[in-house]
Amino acid sequence: MKTDKLLVTLLTGCLLSMSGITLYYKLGWDRMDAQMRQIASDVDLVNTTMQDLGGLYRRTRIAIIQAQLRSQGLPLIIILGDSIVEQLYCPALAGRNVLNAGISGARVLESQPFLESILAATTGPLVIVAMGVNDAFGAAGTTPEQFEAGYEALCKTILADNRRLVLVNLPPLEQEKPEAKRFDAAKIAHYNALVAAVAGRLAVPLVDINAMLVERRKASGQSQTVDGVHLNPAAAAAWRDAVYTAALRALPRPGS
Repeated sequence: MKTDKLLVTLLTGCLLSMSGITLYYKLGWDRMDAQMRQIASDVDLVNTTMQDLGGLYRRTRIAIIQAQLRSQGLPLIIILGDSIVEQLYCPALAGRNVLNAGISGARVLESQPFLESILAATTGPLVIVAMGVNDAFGAAGTTPEQFEAGYEALCKTILADNRRLVLVNLPPLEQEKPEAKRFDAAKIAHYNALVAAVAGRLAVPLVDINAMLVERRKASGQSQTVDGVHLNPAAAAAWRDAVYTAALRALPRPGS
């Protein structure tokens, strides 16, 4: 009888121990699950914040450009572009102020509303379009069909506003540098062919910056960028000289 009671006591103790262990692990898994959910939520928050920071910069840059409009005399020559343009120094050309409307991260597919707002707020004889590199960013990017349609729409909007137009193709990537690896070089080449096709259809001048920078590198043996994408000071000056030369030719002659 005593043996039976002892067995019952032992079994009860085992069951209580097992229940305690089960409860302990259950609480542990619940805590771990809650922590993992919190981590996932934090990651989503970080991603959302990073995306919003990009949007915040764009909104801030647009506000700066709009503020510049209020302090510059009209008519203006406008350069529409991305960070490659934004980083340039753009002096006056033929006695007219040049509005640097470059926005870091700008893509062809997203630039139509901004272009329309700038055209509505200004008068001027000429717009220079120098953008498209960001459309080749990442694995997805912009399809060639989307790029061509969006690019041509920008150009037609400018021409419909009775302004002259100069197109600038995309500079070459320097693949040995880290930043260039984030972009699709094959798409850059394809986009440049499409830019040339649009220039031909619309009968507007095209500045072949890509060929110029490739030739400069071959001749000098020197890099043309600071990170594989953005131009170094010497290349930026060469870019500006070539584009300004084409712009001067495109400007209407006095009395015309």
